[in-house]
Amino acid sequence: MCINIQMDKETIKPEKKGYTIYTKSGCPNCVKVKNYLKSVNAPMIIIDCDDYLIENKEEFLKFIYELSGITVKIFPIVFYEEKYIGGYSETEKHYNMMSAFSNNDFF
Repeated sequence: MCINIQMDKETIKPEKKGYTIYTKSGCPNCVKVKNYLKSVNAPMIIIDCDDYLIENKEEFLKFIYELSGITVKIFPIVFYEEKYIGGYSETEKHYNMMSAFSNNDFF
């Protein structure tokens, strides 16, 4: 399952189930992480942050810091079940590790 959401004036917290991906236009790793998770049928929410970043980039970065405890400056910003994972390569590693220890279709 994949749901696309446009973040405009309100910040949107990560989902309690599956992956939440904060993306922006022109980001090659955003495309890669979305394609990867689609290819493995992982449930994900995709949040397009373009408008929000134009309006209030500093507030968005503060919001991400409050969620992750890390100053994040690159996209994509990926969470799994409300926990910060990282970008594309960290997400791929996370999925592979989780699926290696599970006999379920999705953990």
